[in-house]
Amino acid sequence: MTKQFRFIRQGLRNFAGIRELDEKYGDITRLTGNNGEGKTTFNIAPVWIFYGTDMWGNRFNPSPTTYEFDRVYAELTISVDGTEMTFAREINEKGTNVFYIDEVPMKAKEFETAVAALFDKDTFLSLYNPGYFFTQHWTKQREMVLKNTVPPARSNVLAEMSRTTPDQKVKDISLNPAAAKLDELLKKHSLDDLQKIHGGTGGQKSKLEKQHIAAQSRTKTLREQFDRLPASPDDIEAVKAESATLLEKIQAINPQIEKAKSEVDKRSALQAQLSATRQQVDAAKDRYMKVYYEPIEDTCPSCKRPLDEESVKAVTDTKEARKKELHAEHAALVAKRKELEEQLAGMEIVDVSDLWNEMRELERKRDDLEDLIHAEKARADLKADVEAAKKAEDETLAALKESIFILDAIKAYRAKEAELQAEKVQSLFTRLKVRLFKYVKTSGEYEPDFSIQMDGKDYATLSVGEKITAGLELSEVLFKQSEIILPTFVDGIGEYTGEFKIYGQLITAQAVKGREFTIETEDISNER
Repeated sequence: MTKQFRFIRQGLRNFAGIRELDEKYGDITRLTGNNGEGKTTFNIAPVWIFYGTDMWGNRFNPSPTTYEFDRVYAELTISVDGTEMTFAREINEKGTNVFYIDEVPMKAKEFETAVAALFDKDTFLSLYNPGYFFTQHWTKQREMVLKNTVPPARSNVLAEMSRTTPDQKVKDISLNPAAAKLDELLKKHSLDDLQKIHGGTGGQKSKLEKQHIAAQSRTKTLREQFDRLPASPDDIEAVKAESATLLEKIQAINPQIEKAKSEVDKRSALQAQLSATRQQVDAAKDRYMKVYYEPIEDTCPSCKRPLDEESVKAVTDTKEARKKELHAEHAALVAKRKELEEQLAGMEIVDVSDLWNEMRELERKRDDLEDLIHAEKARADLKADVEAAKKAEDETLAALKESIFILDAIKAYRAKEAELQAEKVQSLFTRLKVRLFKYVKTSGEYEPDFSIQMDGKDYATLSVGEKITAGLELSEVLFKQSEIILPTFVDGIGEYTGEFKIYGQLITAQAVKGREFTIETEDISNER
């Protein structure tokens, strides 16, 4: 709903170069006179009352410098949709700002809040002083132009992305894979969230790029290991069958070798027993011969007296008994030796060297075959690892391509959104050309930007009259967007030859040499 503000009356006292003034505004208020007579001061007063600045938003102190004064005072009566209000600001003798609304003293914050409830500062300054807009930073200018502009609807952007010809009326999103993909993803995430998920240093694209490099490296390493393996035999099943046959032969030889080994062990045991018996025979013989050659003592070993015949006979009988006993022991051992010698002579001498050589040859051949079988298994396992690594690499690459595709789709969306928004904003202007975005080649994206030209020329290069034209057209657009009607002040009106399209009051200022400061008002419905 449009809100209309009109200036009704302005009263000044000791305001810069104006000592005393009380003037009413008309539909058109014309200010004329020499330079420095107060035309600009008159038009700064409303801004200073509201914001304490000049018309360009700079802090302003209206205290006179050429004459003595007791206080600085300015008041402005306005009409808000037909309801009058009077705002006033004063600098008292102490240099303190004092505020009034309808003659009621107000605290600074209360006053600021009341003014802010009427209109935004930048909106007021841009509508009241059309040149103000062009002095702002491009980000502020862009913000003001877009402040009341509704961005293109998502469905409209996606549909426009799918347009294949300029005159195409029905736009099928499915015809554009990027638009179709975004249409699906945007049901769950916002565009900014998708950008965060896939873009940036911590996004999917960056992670997948690293994973893909690692996956490629693993696939390459496994392939190199696979290539170093021995060649696969022509018929691995035949190799397995031959290995099995050799195993059967080895298993058949084993019992023979074990049997022969048992015989050899028996012979060795018998030989060991025979050797021990022979030693026993020799020992028995030595014991017998020792007794055999032992002399018979015929004297007492203690007293050395000769023994009698009976005593000698007893000694002789004892020796013979010992000889008989030792002879019998020796004879028994000799009999045992002969028995063992006969057993050993009766045993067959077994030679297993041929069997051992045959088995070793079979085992060598089988080992060679088993090496081929194991190598083939390792080859099959490594081949499976290579295939799994390649599959993982392909899946990672597919995911990476998907992430890149989504990021490209986001770029395409934002480019189309920027295009539609720019077209929408541009449609508000007649001679002014506005740029809202700029294309960055390094990133391939459109970034926020703002520039404004008239007839191909930057504002700074325009003449005074052209600047007025540009300012009035800009004010008209801001009015349509904000739906706020404010008085418009045009300085240097003598340089302007165009038409006026003003929705509210018009205040003009023109320097006229030799003429005192004059204020003339005109009401369109009742000229005076």
